[in-house]
Amino acid sequence: MAFPVRYRLVGLLATGSMINYADRVNISVAAPVMMLALGWNEAQFGLIFSAFLLGYTLLQIPGGIIADRWNTVWVVAIACVGFSLFTALTPLGAAAFGLMIALRFSVGLFESVSFPAYAVLNARWIPRYEYGRAQNISLSGSHLGQALAYPVTTWILTTFSWPAVFYFNGALGGLWLIVWLAWVTNTPAEHPKISKHELREIEDNLAPRSTATVSPLRILRNRHVLLLSLAYLCMVYGLWMVILWLPTYLVQARGFSLEAMGILGMIPTVAGALGLISGGTISDVLLRRGWSPRAARARAPALCAFLGIPSILAAAFVPWPLVSVGCLALYMYFTNLGSGACWAVPVELNPKQIGAISGVMNGAGNFAGIFGPMSAGFLVAATGSWELPLVAIAVMLLVATLVYYFLVVPEPIELEG
Repeated sequence: MAFPVRYRLVGLLATGSMINYADRVNISVAAPVMMLALGWNEAQFGLIFSAFLLGYTLLQIPGGIIADRWNTVWVVAIACVGFSLFTALTPLGAAAFGLMIALRFSVGLFESVSFPAYAVLNARWIPRYEYGRAQNISLSGSHLGQALAYPVTTWILTTFSWPAVFYFNGALGGLWLIVWLAWVTNTPAEHPKISKHELREIEDNLAPRSTATVSPLRILRNRHVLLLSLAYLCMVYGLWMVILWLPTYLVQARGFSLEAMGILGMIPTVAGALGLISGGTISDVLLRRGWSPRAARARAPALCAFLGIPSILAAAFVPWPLVSVGCLALYMYFTNLGSGACWAVPVELNPKQIGAISGVMNGAGNFAGIFGPMSAGFLVAATGSWELPLVAIAVMLLVATLVYYFLVVPEPIELEG
């Protein structure tokens, strides 16, 4: 039996998110070297990290709506051209701090459309009973991209130079784009390789799509969307801090060499990828076994995410560096298990507006990401302590799990009309 075409699409989306995340975290891995080379401190790099997230947040909602309404294949392609180009241009930012801010902002602006567009494509290609797993496998590439960025970026840094890191990542996006445009179609019916059996299986299990125009304000005013977005905001606050500051934390706070950081940094990120895949898979399994959408998509994942709180606190205060890395891995696994399930909630709320709802949710999460890395940079620069940023992560995760468990209700909502 041939490997289903829809699974190949999911694999290509996962590869795309891998490159997407490598482009956003390469500067984090290179930060210890760039700080020395450019004479910039943690506070300045906190602003650089947040500049990316500001750009990443601005187009989340309109990007989701665009992905719903326009040819999604070309939306993804244009986004890839943009973030790959500005990644390759990043070394020009060495000339001026403001230019570096502008370049990283531009990378974020183009990357912002990607994940809502992935959600739209999955909704067109994946049966509802596979959606949670497919969506989270698509997104799991983000953590695998970050994990691979550690050893690859470290090797490029030690073998060539820090600018070579960005040239390499920009070229990688171009190669992926060629495969994307040659193989992907907007809907299953358009694909020349899909079998009649698979096409029927997909179309018989898809939720109806909408052609109605929905006002962004109508989505933003919906209580269910707002509560989901609040839970996601508080959950990914800490994930962004770990993603962007982990390399510097391992070198400065835990005393690892650059080479050791390149290996050990993979452990929490791989754990995060496993948590992301597990979150969608477990949620799908519970739903198929008769659990209600609220229990399967919200309450069970919230309980799992709660276990990330003692993990991040232990990572902050244990005296043993290797144990701290292990605790960070547990934090990434449990928190991503919860955040991964969040991506399956929009299909329960309104499958006709997945891109728009996903854009609001992801935009809210990355709004916290703007301030998290920036505040961590200023705190460390002012106090020299890394414990305070990690305690803040625990507090935000507690709020996230309470909102997710008690207030998020994945039930159908009407946004059109």
